[in-house]
Amino acid sequence: MEMSRVTLLLFLTSSLGLALAENVDSNIVCDPPFRDIGHHCLVVDTSIIGTWDSVRQFCRNLGGELVNMHDANILHDIFSFIKENPILDSESYWIGAYDILDEGKWVWSYNNTHVRMNTPLWGVQSGHQEPTGGVYENCAMLNKDYHYYVFDDNCDQPNAVICASTKKMAEAKPEEEEKDDTPRRECPSPFIMIGNVCLLVDALKENPWSEQQMICNALGGHMARIEDANDLGDLYDYLIANDVRMDLWMGGSDLRMEDDWVWEDNSKVPMGTPFWGQETRGMQEPAGGLYENCLSLSSSDFFYFHDDECQRMKGVVCQYDI
Repeated sequence: MEMSRVTLLLFLTSSLGLALAENVDSNIVCDPPFRDIGHHCLVVDTSIIGTWDSVRQFCRNLGGELVNMHDANILHDIFSFIKENPILDSESYWIGAYDILDEGKWVWSYNNTHVRMNTPLWGVQSGHQEPTGGVYENCAMLNKDYHYYVFDDNCDQPNAVICASTKKMAEAKPEEEEKDDTPRRECPSPFIMIGNVCLLVDALKENPWSEQQMICNALGGHMARIEDANDLGDLYDYLIANDVRMDLWMGGSDLRMEDDWVWEDNSKVPMGTPFWGQETRGMQEPAGGLYENCLSLSSSDFFYFHDDECQRMKGVVCQYDI
């Protein structure tokens, strides 16, 4: 890439970042044109459209790399940022996952570590969870037509770009080197540790939402409150490993005020991607309006959040706080 071209791209990227600066609080120091998005130094840019290889090189010229999502919560931060800035809500975006080297084995381009598959990162197409493109689609993007969930795509297709600062990634401790000296917590029976949360999955007894709430309370807990996308992924893995095939009530509702989704303790339910799924008309959940006011994990939608009528019969996920 010619130096004049690089200079122009840097100018455009810096200009776009400055135009959006008023909308985001900066909590960490990022070298321009990177900006703090969810405590990560990122560039989200619709002025740069190209193949996966070309936009990856663009990121490298900035001192970065295509964004990785070892922490699934970064997808929620990016989704929220895009929705808060409508100028960005028009393109799909390349990210740093690919299976070019070994078909079906998705890795992050920054360090060739494993990409988490299934929920909560990957979207759904025609009843099948991505990736679905086989040998023809070997690069990952955030799909604007499916709420910015991860899809595989042909690497030569034109998409916009999300870069992450490699300087900040290098400053962070590698995941495998992190030490947690906190004593391992134990969950009281019948709860078990799933990921980082004490949970009980009851897929035997189906009841309405309010009855399941009473059952969880009687066990000394409450209906599950999942606010971390990684915990949702751990719960998904557990449900699949244990062949759970029914919908499960969780502790969220908008019974008190329509469209104000809260947990039982009145804290806010995270909205949008990568928590909520899609209903049959293509709208992102919750989409049931006045008639569907309780939150469940939908077995037919890979256990993403859905709203439903509170009187429907479902299993439940209970939680015990320790």
